[in-house]
Amino acid sequence: MRSLLKDPLLHFLVLGGALFAVFYWRGDTGEDGRARIQVSAEQVEQLRRAATLLNGREPSEEELAALVEPAIRDEIMYREALALSLDVNDDEVRTRLVEKMRYLTEDLADPEPASEEELRAFFDASPERFLIPALVTFDQVYFSPRERGDALDSDVAGALAVLTDGGDHAGLGDRTPLQGRFVEAPREQVEILFGAALTEAVYTMEPDVWTGPFESDFGLHLVRLVSRSEARQPAFGEVRDEALEQFAEDRRNRANEANYAEIRARYEIIVDWPSSTAEEGL
Repeated sequence: MRSLLKDPLLHFLVLGGALFAVFYWRGDTGEDGRARIQVSAEQVEQLRRAATLLNGREPSEEELAALVEPAIRDEIMYREALALSLDVNDDEVRTRLVEKMRYLTEDLADPEPASEEELRAFFDASPERFLIPALVTFDQVYFSPRERGDALDSDVAGALAVLTDGGDHAGLGDRTPLQGRFVEAPREQVEILFGAALTEAVYTMEPDVWTGPFESDFGLHLVRLVSRSEARQPAFGEVRDEALEQFAEDRRNRANEANYAEIRARYEIIVDWPSSTAEEGL
């Protein structure tokens, strides 16, 4: 039994047991007046099959009981927490319930397939949504202020001289989680990672020329532009699949908003705005 309980795969099994706890019979009581928690034979059999699959053999009765018990414990703790009203005014519980309600009420499926005519009209009405931005491909060599210390500036200058003379950049610089080459990177990505100065440089410099250093939050960088493309408006056929996704997303959003509006209409909403105006029903 100990080997089963220590098996890392058991964590997955226990999670499965916790999930089926929602299928317990709640609100029922036994003959002695105690609250009843009942696990069906079908649910126990599901656990048995899962344990057999994960461990390559059927669990013993003792092992199976050990797998059922965590779910029973969770259910007992859940009921006791409700009895003590621990769910009241608890932001975490509130957030989880809101998330579950959104999951139940928001449909993630497209209400109906889009026709080619609808897709084309959608594309023609908002072509800016499909604009392909200017993209840059560039190499960068990084130098760490912490690693280089007082030698930082001289090391960067020496490396720039080597690169300007046609030297290989592969062995230069310091290790960094940043890529050595960024391929077809949009301006926003470059600016977030490297700052405005380097971004402006790679979008204006001539290709195949090492330039720098440029300072970022990481340190100093030498940069060489490989290629740059201008922003352009693609044809419909080029972005049809993207248009289909966005069209479906828009329609889902509208359907979900309509569903929320229907639910909201069942409530009288009164907001006490911080002003001298009277309360207004929304």
